[in-house]
Amino acid sequence: MSYIVNDRLYWPGGRRKCLTLSYDDGVTQDLRLLEILNEKGVKATFNLNPGLFGQENTVTAGKKEVSHIKLGEEKIASAYSGHEIAAHGFLHTSMYGMDSARCVKEILDSRAALEKLLGHPVTGFAYAFGAADETIVDAVKKSGLRYARTIKSTCNFDIPQDFLLWDPTCHHNDEKLFDLLSEFLSDEPYFNFYSPAKLFYVWGHAYEFDQCDNWDRIEEFVEKVSGREDVWYATNTEIEEYVRAYKNLIFSADSDYVTNPSAISVWIGGVFDCKTIEVRPGETVSLLPKTIM
Repeated sequence: MSYIVNDRLYWPGGRRKCLTLSYDDGVTQDLRLLEILNEKGVKATFNLNPGLFGQENTVTAGKKEVSHIKLGEEKIASAYSGHEIAAHGFLHTSMYGMDSARCVKEILDSRAALEKLLGHPVTGFAYAFGAADETIVDAVKKSGLRYARTIKSTCNFDIPQDFLLWDPTCHHNDEKLFDLLSEFLSDEPYFNFYSPAKLFYVWGHAYEFDQCDNWDRIEEFVEKVSGREDVWYATNTEIEEYVRAYKNLIFSADSDYVTNPSAISVWIGGVFDCKTIEVRPGETVSLLPKTIM
């Protein structure tokens, strides 16, 4: 019997399930959401507009009018501690129709301001208003970002092949949310030629819970999905970095050996069984069958 069946991606620890959340705009309602997430140990990525820090406004968007107050710069680092901060454009501008130079400026100004505030590189982005045409995506790439999230729901758990057009599973108000959650938590095999591992990606805006009077929805969701040893709770960047490390694995021509040139461990395994192997940083592993003595 082979030591390993093949080379498909599994999440850290050999897990088959990964959850990530992504919330936009950096509004005061994030503070309540953070309390819910922190209590249960669930991670999220928050996408901010540094050119609007501290701005006070309201939002309607066809629903009940509620406050849309951006957190001040002085609160950002402490409020989002333990989670990821990503860029969302400097002024939350829809870049549709813009030339490449203006797109790059909106993106890079956002990234640079956040990096100055946080003291580390910012590699993630969420398209404001979901605006993502060829020019905008190219500008994101030229700005040195590793991933960018859209607002197009897939209603599946596939790992994205193009992280600059990262489609989420669904919005938190999607009527299918809890059906998808049940499917995600199920131990039934998830068939995908790329990987049998599942990625559940939920996104939204925290102010929408005020608009819809449904904070209980996210509380129930987090309660049901949290505290599980078979789920990796990760930020967007952690997922992108892990998948990139997997893609950088070097397999021998006959698939007998694999080398991991990255700085993080990667788990690989078969599609239809639960056998996985950890390939540590800088390690070369034999995938040849073991002889039982």
